[in-house]
Amino acid sequence: MPRKMTITLQDGTTPILTEGIADNELQLQELVKDNVDLIPIEEWGMTGPLMTIGRETNLASGAVDLVALTVGGDILVIEFKTGPQNSDFRSALAQLVDYGSDLWKMPFEKFEAAVSTRYFGSLHCHDPRVKGKTSLLEAAQATWPDATNEDVSTLRERIEYQLTNGAFSYVLMAQRFTPTVEKTIDYLNAVSCGPRFYAVELIRFNGDGIEAFESRTIRKPLATQNSGATAISEMEFLEKVTDLTYKESIKELFESFRGLGVQLAWGVRGASFRVPVPGRSEPLSFGWIFPPGVLGWMGLYDVTVGFDPNSVKKTPAAEQSVSRFLDTLANIPGTERVKTQALDAFSIKPTALRSLSGQLVQAVADFIEDVNKANHKEFSS
Repeated sequence: MPRKMTITLQDGTTPILTEGIADNELQLQELVKDNVDLIPIEEWGMTGPLMTIGRETNLASGAVDLVALTVGGDILVIEFKTGPQNSDFRSALAQLVDYGSDLWKMPFEKFEAAVSTRYFGSLHCHDPRVKGKTSLLEAAQATWPDATNEDVSTLRERIEYQLTNGAFSYVLMAQRFTPTVEKTIDYLNAVSCGPRFYAVELIRFNGDGIEAFESRTIRKPLATQNSGATAISEMEFLEKVTDLTYKESIKELFESFRGLGVQLAWGVRGASFRVPVPGRSEPLSFGWIFPPGVLGWMGLYDVTVGFDPNSVKKTPAAEQSVSRFLDTLANIPGTERVKTQALDAFSIKPTALRSLSGQLVQAVADFIEDVNKANHKEFSS
């Protein structure tokens, strides 16, 4: 029996819509391309909004229906079928894996040229934010304006990780799924390490000249299965630190920062130190740490404390507090100003961290208190 739904219109009428078959795959493709957030990624532990970066993307094994990207850098490879009535429905999963094998080990620059910038310059692209963009990262900043330079750099790292390891998210969208296809997806999720497989029903309802679509997740990896996460963990980070004295200094620094309410945001190579700032939707990064011998964002290494000026500009209420914090860092003996012009920051060598840790923690505590007082004063006035 077909499913039914009712909607309430502005005039108070409540027409009943009945489930029907989509005209063809193209109708589903165009619908989702222009309304990509119909894909229920929040149910999968991903962060939206999504950005479409490919439509009918030509690869060696065929044309990918849709390619999308999450804020966290997850690459979604999407195939549409109207349902079991498609003669090739059972082979749809094989198609997805074929596309993934074409993308596997593709350099970032080639992925950008073959997928995203080709789409941005095509007639398929209707999004004015990214239309005509020649850089995937530039498109990301236009789509997610709150993203900092650090966020965009981390986005590239995560994309490169997936391209290197083939850890894509494969999404099959159809109006109906057969038990055979559902079982195959469950099997692939159970035995795969890295790639993830999702089945999403996209159901068309119509009646009284009105059309509506509903999306629902039918199959996804279990929470206990490999999530394909790309971020290093704190334990993995500490395992890379072989000098025991330096390792203990890092542990003490982490604990002190946590006591101040500082967040450790783990990325592919290391972590950034972030603190909530009044009047800002996202926490403000004030430092970064990477394992010995590992170059991180902007070529940083070991421990760096300071700011990305572009992030500070988005938080004008904190500018004076930031300036005072940087003055304090400059007066701590043993800190060295970093040479990159894109940052206003100071580096701390592993051999100096233990002796400077107390002053650094106090400086951070004073900065947090200062920025909160400044905000309270502005609010009171």
